[in-house]
Amino acid sequence: MAAHKESSSEWTERIRRLLSDLKLSQAGLAERLGISPPTVSRWLQGRHEPTAESYVALGNLATPPDGIYFWERAGLNPASLMEAGFLKDLTSAQVNLRDFKLIAGRRVSRLLGGKASAVAIPLLNATAYGDRIPPHENLSLSQVEVQDILLAPLSWCPHPENMIGMHLAGDSMLPAITPGSILFVDTAAKDRDYLNHRIAVVSHRDLGFKVARFQRISASDFLVSANYKYAPVDVSNASKWKIFGEVLWWVSRDADARR
Repeated sequence: MAAHKESSSEWTERIRRLLSDLKLSQAGLAERLGISPPTVSRWLQGRHEPTAESYVALGNLATPPDGIYFWERAGLNPASLMEAGFLKDLTSAQVNLRDFKLIAGRRVSRLLGGKASAVAIPLLNATAYGDRIPPHENLSLSQVEVQDILLAPLSWCPHPENMIGMHLAGDSMLPAITPGSILFVDTAAKDRDYLNHRIAVVSHRDLGFKVARFQRISASDFLVSANYKYAPVDVSNASKWKIFGEVLWWVSRDADARR
């Protein structure tokens, strides 16, 4: 229930901001959306949440990041928004290492040779969880900022333009992946049959990002954590749980090395 109250406050405030930005009254917004003024009033009171169709219409009226937030609430796949170019600053790109000021030994220029292509991957300030407990602060993709740019070999990235990095919190993926690791996610991999038995990140509009091994059992889909003290999470409802992408690899530090 707490997560619902927090999300209700969030979307009501964003609708209020949209009214202010567009200099519209409640009746004016209702007219733009083709709905009744009492419906808008119920939204602003937090009594009823907009339908998916209304969220899409709100997103079309708003500018980023609010527009992206509304589209996510409508159930649009965050990875699809990246592919469509709405989140251009978050996408990765092939680069030439000569364009970077590398901190390395003298031999690096000779080792690069003529083929110095790599993938520049944005590390987002987004965190993935593996258990069913929502994070204290659910960060929507519309609020995500790029923390850093990481380089990876081109051969490691089957879809170079669709790679992102994100953080892992909690011990749900032990012993496979340690807490505090950085996950590298291919957001082009969204097919549920393909992801069967692979580690994936799945997004929920209220519960944030979840990471675990994706498994299809009969007609149901589950996220199965490596740490068996966490129960599997049923993600069969594709309208609530959107595939964000496949975790291709991760980077971890030894706990003692962090001191």
